[in-house]
Amino acid sequence: MISYEFTDGEDQEEGAEMLINWYESGGPQNRPENYEVHSWIFMVQNGIGHSVVSADSLETIWKQWHPWRRLMDISIQPCMDLDETVGLFKKQKMNTRIV
Repeated sequence: MISYEFTDGEDQEEGAEMLINWYESGGPQNRPENYEVHSWIFMVQNGIGHSVVSADSLETIWKQWHPWRRLMDISIQPCMDLDETVGLFKKQKMNTRIV
């Protein structure tokens, strides 16, 4: 999960222009290979957003996000969908029984 927050209103305005330019020049079709967006939400009123993506590496994620780095605070955290979470808990439960 990628969480991001603009540092101030001016940076948010500049970021909005960058997003428009990126989108109108084919944005989603130009994402890095092995980078897939599962969900995205941006709360315009406070300049905070979250994206859930799959990528093969942090380098791939930064290829997508590097233009906005100077305008916002960005954090990247691993996360799982419901099926992956249940699978992990089942695996942990099985490993606990074996020990």
